[in-house]
Order: sequence, then structure tokens, then C-alpha cells
Amino acid sequence: MHLKRTFDFSSFTVMICTPSEFACGLMSDMCRAMRFKAVISKLDFVAAWDTFKTNPIDIMFGDVVAEDGYRLLKEVRTAEISPNPHIPYIATALAVSSSCIARARDTGATEFLRFPLSAERLIERIVHVVDHPRAFVKAAGYTGPDRRRKHAPIQGDDRRRRTSGAPDASDNLGQRGKADS
Repeated sequence: MHLKRTFDFSSFTVMICTPSEFACGLMSDMCRAMRFKAVISKLDFVAAWDTFKTNPIDIMFGDVVAEDGYRLLKEVRTAEISPNPHIPYIATALAVSSSCIARARDTGATEFLRFPLSAERLIERIVHVVDHPRAFVKAAGYTGPDRRRKHAPIQGDDRRRRTSGAPDASDNLGQRGKADS
């Protein structure tokens, strides 16, 4: 991927939660090199949840290899006390199977990032969630970003309800990150 413009992440706070010290350190160093306003690293999912509840976070990375990772993602999306259920949440994992990716998606992940990773793949995912925010869906059995990648015309009546605070095409998180087009 070759970016055609530069990005200014100096107003963004990112949180990384993974039980792997190596992965946490690597991702934190990469985000610091991208000059995020703040990079918060947590090795423990409970500590990540506590930090998320008390700090304004713009983008979140969470490991979904362990059951606690899915629990954290579900809490972020559905807990009554979640301060930002619409946050771009990029699920990460080393051991990846199609069922792992599907479960992360079905639990509410915005994107998925597989290890081993490169700086290019990391920035690619960050730029994607910033530039292409997805509408938020709250339905029986699912709360999270719209999982559809293609927007086909709706046949029949559009019965979807919009939730307040959900991003749409006019509410682009990326407006803060664009330095030049």
C-alpha cells in the first residue's frame, strides 16, 4: 500500500490490549513512531476495560486469541457503562482461523489485524478505519459496525433504525487525521 497523502495522528489516542508483552511493545512502538497523541498499552483485559471507561480513546486494538479478548470487545460494544461503543476496534490475533475472524466480526470488531504484522499493515488498518467509518448496528444478537462491505440497494421498505451517536458518512473520524489530500 502506498499512501497518497500524509496523516496527522497527533490528536488521536490509541489503546492496545494484548497479553503478549512482545506484541504490545511492538505495536506501541509503531504507534508512537506514527506520532499518536497518546499510546496506552495494557497486558490485562480487566485493566484495559478500566482504562477505557476513564480515558477518551479514539482507536482500540484488542487481542482475541483468549476468551477475555472477546469479552472485552463485547463489553466495549454492549455494556451500559461503555463510554464509546462506536469506537473503531481492530481485533488482533497470532493464531488465525476463519472461525476466529468470523467470531471477532460477529462480536463487533471493526477490522482484523493478523500477526506477524508490519508497520505498513498496521497503518493500513488505522487509515482504513479512520477514512471509512461504518454505520453502527444495534440489533437482536449483534451490536457493532455494519458488517456489510458492499452497499447493495434495499429491496422493499428500509426498516433499519439509526442509533444516536452512530457514525454515518457525514461523521468522519478521519477529518481529524487528514493532513493533506
